[in-house]
Formats: sequence, structure tokens, C-alpha cells
Amino acid sequence: MHNDRHPAPIRGTSLVEALVALAVMAFGMLAVVGVQSTLRLNADVAKQRSEAVRIGQEAIEAARAFTAVDNPASGQASYGAIATAGATSVSGYTTNTSYTVTRTVAERSDPARKELRVEVAWTDRSGQAQQITLDSTIAAIDPRVPLLLAARPAGIPPRLPHGRSPLVPPGAVAIGGGSAYQPPGAPPSEVWLFNNSTGVIYSVCTAAGGDPNQLTSCSNQAYALISGFVRFDLGDTPNAVTAADAPRALSVLATADDAGSTDGVCYANNQPQPATYTEYACRVPLGPGGWTGRVDLGPPLEVPQTMTALNLDQVDVCRYLNPAPGNAGHPRRYQALAGSLTDQNFLVVAQGIACPAGTAAHQPAAD
Repeated sequence: MHNDRHPAPIRGTSLVEALVALAVMAFGMLAVVGVQSTLRLNADVAKQRSEAVRIGQEAIEAARAFTAVDNPASGQASYGAIATAGATSVSGYTTNTSYTVTRTVAERSDPARKELRVEVAWTDRSGQAQQITLDSTIAAIDPRVPLLLAARPAGIPPRLPHGRSPLVPPGAVAIGGGSAYQPPGAPPSEVWLFNNSTGVIYSVCTAAGGDPNQLTSCSNQAYALISGFVRFDLGDTPNAVTAADAPRALSVLATADDAGSTDGVCYANNQPQPATYTEYACRVPLGPGGWTGRVDLGPPLEVPQTMTALNLDQVDVCRYLNPAPGNAGHPRRYQALAGSLTDQNFLVVAQGIACPAGTAAHQPAAD
């Protein structure tokens, strides 16, 4: 009897196939090791290069840190000491190498300057020589010169707005050697002439047709300007910052209370809503001892239509406080005033209501 079944084939991996697989893996691992070695070398060189750049920058800044151009005092670094220097070793850095710094200086003229080249050299971990080069120009300029940008030369006044004292009202127009100003609420024909340097009124003139360039007559006398704004907040909790109630028609009085002073002249621009404040300006005559007196609010001589007159039996007056001391701080009483003042502002509140923060009682006075 015949058996037709064939024996099953033998399966497995030959020795040759295993050796080939091991060889492929070995080559792959060698490639990975090579990449890692290259990355470590490149990272090391990059770190060394960054430190070399820092060393070069420090060398340049050290050369720039001179404190005198000529004739330095004891202990001072001078511009003249910036010179070529041979290779100098530098230590104290974190990389696994040492650096040498070489300085080369070329002196130039017109303008006077020195061209500085700093070379930093080192040897990397593979034994290759490495080097970076930085160039800079150092001018022969006294280091004290930049201080002049912050210091005003003696004898030169600060630059003024429109070339005049800030005490001259912004609305004043240049005329002759001064500035002409038509006070708010004054007759159109009245013009005050200001000294542009001092901000003091030196003359009161009449202008034909209200044109400040057509002055028909002038009365020369020195006056100080006292000007400001009046705001209104008649609520139960007035706020000095946001006060914006409808203005009341009023007058402003500059009353002298010293034997050497006389009353001033004041005007106010009583404007109905949508205005929320009243602007005023006073001129007070300046005698030998200045001007001493008070500036107060009062009822108007005329009440414009749609406006309510200020009634001191129903309201109190506060004055805004300025941080400046003395007369410039908006006092209750001016004493020996010798120059013009602006921002002498008032706040009108309901009677019996305390003056809010930033203000003080003026009418009636707290004291």
C-alpha cells in the first residue's frame, strides 16, 4: 500500500538572514551615535560662540567707558588710552575652553575717532580654531556733552508757549511788543495789553470797533491778572471734579482791604446752557507793595435771559485749592500780590452743604 502524503517543510530563520538584520541595526545605531555626537559638538560650539560675543562686547564697552578726552584726573580712563593690545587670556566663563582677546585700534581724523576691532579666539572640543570679530567706532567726544541735553545753559530762558509767559491768556493776540486780550464779559472796546515776559498787564486801551489792532487811547498802569472759572454743583453731594450744573449769572468783585491797594475791575462771561461754567478775569492795580485783598462772587448787575441769578442767601462758594504755596495756591485773601495768577477757580454749592474734597470754604469763610 502506497502513502501519497509528503513530509511538511521545515520553517525558521537562516543564519545569513540573522546576520544581515544585525548588520542593518548596527549601521543604524552607528548613525544615531554620529548624529548625537555632531549635535553635542555643534551645541558646544554655539555656546562658546555666544560667550565669545559677550567677551567682545564687554571689551568694546570697556573702551567706550572713558571719562575724559584729554588730561584725565587720577583714576580716570581717557580716550587717549584706547590703543592696540596683543592677545590677552580671559577666564571665568563656563565653557570648557579658554579665550584670547586681541584689540586693534586705528586712529582717524575729521572727525576725530578711533576704529576698534576686537577679535576673540578659542579652540573648540574637536581641536578646531574658532574666532569672532567685532568692529566699532569710538568718537572723541567728551562724555559730559550728553548732560547738556538736560541742562539749560545759563542766561537762556526756557521756551515759552507762543514765545510768551504762560500767564498771558491763550486767547491774547500778538500786537507790537506785547499781547492784546479782550476779557470775557467785558465791553468789546476794552483791551488789556500784556507784557509777554512777565504776564503782567501794562496798559488798558480802547479799541475802535473792538479791533485790538485799532487802539484809540490807552491808560498805562501795571495790573496783575487774576483769572479762573466758576463751576456749579447744587446737589446734596457735590463733586469738585464732575461739577456740571447749569451756571448762575454772577459778578466777580476784587476788593482791596489794605491802605496801599485799590479795588480791581472784574468781568465774567455769563453764558446760559449748554455752558456748564463761567469764566472770569480781574485786573488789580499793582502798587509799590503789590495788591492785597479778596476776590469774591456776587449777584450780577444784569441777568441774561434763560439764566438764574446767583443768590448768596441760597448758595455757598468754595474755592479750588492749588498745590502751590502762598498766593499761587488760591488763598482766601491775597497778600502783597506782585504778579498775575491763573486757575483761581470756584465751585458753587447749595447752602449748608460742606465743600467737597479738593476745595475749601470761601463764602462764607470757614474761619
